[in-house]
Amino acid sequence: MSENGQTRETVPFEVPHPHLKEFLEFLPELNKESDRGMVLIATSYLDELLKRVLLSFFREDRASEILVEGFNAPLGSFSTRIVACTALGLINDHERQEADCVRKIRNHFAHNVHVTFEDRNIKDLCSNLKMAAQPYGDIVVSARGLFSTASVGLIMSLTNRPTYVSRKRLKAVEWQR
Repeated sequence: MSENGQTRETVPFEVPHPHLKEFLEFLPELNKESDRGMVLIATSYLDELLKRVLLSFFREDRASEILVEGFNAPLGSFSTRIVACTALGLINDHERQEADCVRKIRNHFAHNVHVTFEDRNIKDLCSNLKMAAQPYGDIVVSARGLFSTASVGLIMSLTNRPTYVSRKRLKAVEWQR
């Protein structure tokens, strides 16, 4: 009951937060995945978010879409999107470092068939993730846990970014001759 004695209706979380609906559907699926599946799906989600951030900033026209989508798009890869978002001031240096580390982990999983979170290289990379849940007391966070919490943290950091960035969307300018 509320303070005035009336009952409150329970409103599903995604009703007042529709931008989180996709994330709420993504999270349980991510946790069901194998090590490789978790890494590839999380980085794919991050890649898509960076694409949305760029498209929210660029002018609304076909040229903007050509830059980020389709065959040979100059900003069509995860790494170029990270660099572009950084150069344009759309993500900060901390987010760039985290995204780069996640990208390096993704590359190991994408190019090595038998890699897992138990591999020394992967453990070392995961230990560099700053947004990851940290060990405390006698609680140990596995490399998978480090990756999972860091990638979800970065996703949460970027989930609203396209909306905020769109407020600064580029417009066509008539330049003097």
